[in-house]
Amino acid sequence: MRVGLNLPQYEIDVAGALTPDSVVGAARIAEEAGFDSVWVSDHPFAVAPDGTVSGALEATTTMAFVAASTARVTVGSLVLASSMRSSEQLVAGARALDLVAPGRVVMGLGTGWFEAEHRAFGVAFPAYRSRLADLERNLQAVRSMSMPVVVGGVSQSVIAVAGRFADGWNCAWDVPVDAFGSLSRDLDEACRRFGRDPSSVSRSVGVTVLPGARAERHRAVEAVRVRARFLASLDLDELESTIVAGSIDECAARIAAYVADEVIITPFVRDDLEMIARIGEKLVPTLHGIEPAAAPPAHP
Repeated sequence: MRVGLNLPQYEIDVAGALTPDSVVGAARIAEEAGFDSVWVSDHPFAVAPDGTVSGALEATTTMAFVAASTARVTVGSLVLASSMRSSEQLVAGARALDLVAPGRVVMGLGTGWFEAEHRAFGVAFPAYRSRLADLERNLQAVRSMSMPVVVGGVSQSVIAVAGRFADGWNCAWDVPVDAFGSLSRDLDEACRRFGRDPSSVSRSVGVTVLPGARAERHRAVEAVRVRARFLASLDLDELESTIVAGSIDECAARIAAYVADEVIITPFVRDDLEMIARIGEKLVPTLHGIEPAAAPPAHP
């Protein structure tokens, strides 16, 4: 199983100011600690349950900065909103990223879903059918330049697009194991409908990981609680029912149950470099020993 890191990218992800070192520091630690990939998302801001808005770093420029600051890890998007970009924009961006890090970039795309983000970007928010058509068109455009593409999403129509065009499919975040397995079987069927070998489309799952003894986990929750009012009510027992938490062996067993080709880990404390290093040094080698079901996304 390959292992990726979801990088800190939002103001709420860090204890102080969000700086270039917040992102690149985490990426470099991940590379040194044995992670296979690092990933960014595509929200221009994050809106908390209480309406608090957290600023963000733009995805493709952040990818370029991270790619230029690392040497080995794959750099990917999880996922770019296809509906906010034309095929020409995506191809030009992919071409530039490939110049920075040849063979190390994976372009993840989704339909786009958050209308407020489209308004912030100054673009229309089309109907779902139109966004799905945009996704198909943009996937083919990026794939035509021999860059691996991953589709993110859980609807049956998106899974069908992944089965027809994509090199990989991602499901995030923190979905139950049974749900991931059911969606993966749906992808198998979609691949067969389009005459593709299901093993040619890799599957990744995004999970939040909180490793360590219970006292360590409590301290991590306390560290996050003070970052914003809406986080003050976080409860470890409730969290542990939805995220991957426990000893390294317990975390490994929980992740292995997904039977995914790659897991993309969000550390519970996003900017905790020691936690990232510990996951890399202790958990990643165990996960690497799990045989993947499919080959990694490769240039077509």
